[in-house]
Amino acid sequence: MLPRRASVGLGLGLVAALAAPGLARADRRNPAELLVGARPGSAVDLWARGVAPFLERALPRLTLAVRNHPGNSGLDSVGLLAGADPARRLIGVVTTPLLLARAVEEGRPNPASQVAPLAAVVEESLVLVGAPGGPADIAALRALGDRGTLGTPAPGSAGDFAAWRLDGKLDLPRFAFPTAAAAKQAAMAGHVAAAMLPLPDCIGWLREGKLHGLGIAAARRNPLLPELATLREQEVDLVAAAQRGFALNKRAPEPFRAALLRGLAAVAADPDFGEQCAARGQTPRFLGPESWGRLLAQADSELRRRWEAESWLPRRA
Repeated sequence: MLPRRASVGLGLGLVAALAAPGLARADRRNPAELLVGARPGSAVDLWARGVAPFLERALPRLTLAVRNHPGNSGLDSVGLLAGADPARRLIGVVTTPLLLARAVEEGRPNPASQVAPLAAVVEESLVLVGAPGGPADIAALRALGDRGTLGTPAPGSAGDFAAWRLDGKLDLPRFAFPTAAAAKQAAMAGHVAAAMLPLPDCIGWLREGKLHGLGIAAARRNPLLPELATLREQEVDLVAAAQRGFALNKRAPEPFRAALLRGLAAVAADPDFGEQCAARGQTPRFLGPESWGRLLAQADSELRRRWEAESWLPRRA
């Protein structure tokens, strides 16, 4: 939530003296739209609604509305964005690797190849967690071998993808739960030796002592949990995260694209946005079009290699 000194809401732009070049004066009857490929109230929908006021703050002439277009796990919204009139001010919300995984399952091309990746603004680290009183660290977890199980969220999710990359480094049998909440509950109850979870799904329980952190899959320690060692510090070379960002129609007008890039860079650097991210277990991290597009392409390639070697869902006949 924005502080009172600069409170804004969806559909209400800030009144400010400075305006972003490239954006026409806001027309409240025709706002730019954040296109969310999920139902209202879902995690990605709530995230988009939380980011919107900060983007309005950064671009005072921009008015935003959220448009939900669920279907095929977000793939339908990619098709809508790709086929839209380029003059229509649609901004697609992209979460990786889950959206990419759903395309692989459906035998579809990389969704990012259909649109123009714009920028990512948030990173969600992956964390190995267990029950208090369970294995104390990665060495103790590794010593369990086949006697332990590593739980993950749904197949194709960031946690599942990261756990798969632990094969050969931490030889625990994997079990995918339907949701991150179910995997978290199983870890807390000791039904699995550990679970690989996105930090936003477990940071509250880690802070309350309901879960024990075993290691974070990051290049360096996370300031939100500074005492939690990285996996690399424990001789497990794994860096993994989920990203949340945006894409445009490939033919979107350059002034609109350039203004949005400036605005998203400002959002990622906004201290108030940083506070909101910290409360949710997220880390602001701006990736511009080249870096964001390269990350999406790499993740898509890795997922397709995994699908060929070990499909995470039954393949269609």
